[in-house]
Amino acid sequence: MYRLHAWFLRRPGIGDGAWAMGLFLLGWWAAAGRPGPVGPPQLGCLAVGCGFAVLMLVRRRHPGLAVLGGIALGFGQLAVGAGPGPLQVGCLVLARWAGCFGSPRVALAALAGALAVGPLAVARGLADGGLGSFSAGQLLLVSVTYPVPFLLCWAWGLWSRARRAELAALADRAATARAALAREAVRARMAEELHDVITHDLTAMTVQAGGARYVLPVNPRLAGEAVHGIGDQGRRVLTELARLERVLSS
Repeated sequence: MYRLHAWFLRRPGIGDGAWAMGLFLLGWWAAAGRPGPVGPPQLGCLAVGCGFAVLMLVRRRHPGLAVLGGIALGFGQLAVGAGPGPLQVGCLVLARWAGCFGSPRVALAALAGALAVGPLAVARGLADGGLGSFSAGQLLLVSVTYPVPFLLCWAWGLWSRARRAELAALADRAATARAALAREAVRARMAEELHDVITHDLTAMTVQAGGARYVLPVNPRLAGEAVHGIGDQGRRVLTELARLERVLSS
């Protein structure tokens, strides 16, 4: 299951195409279920289904436009009296998309649309006569519970956004930690090299100093050359120390 999910994540166009085809078929099914000859109600259902299909295809590139278009189509579906299929599926997908990828204004617009859909659906049902036998309490219950799926999908989108931001922050911290470890490893290697260089040069200087002390009474010239070599060796050590200090401080 994880491999299948990862495969779809690498190919988002396939999932969007499947959603588009499914919503188009739902629109066609809603149109076919309308009684009477072909007219504005049937054409309205087809238009809503086609609209949601198009929004599924453009939602990744234009998330704000897709969400606002979904809100308009949802209200338009209520206006034409279309069936609940595309509204409950397409709007649910776009409600999550608004919470997950939409800007703050788009997310708030989706929330407002989700809150308004309950009273509007009740008003449409009363106009059509489908809710005429309901009491005031039942109408209030329908008005309150109808938006719940949309609100849950919207909240799911917000959770997904927060989770994605948390994972991105963890990835950034991991990258920073890896870079710090790499720098520390380089500095440790340079410190080891510096220790080897200083040990080698100090050993050579100690040997030269001991030799100069022994030959000084016998051959002062050779002792002077040894002392001169000690000075050159010391200057080389200081130069190497300065170079490594610049590298470590960079």
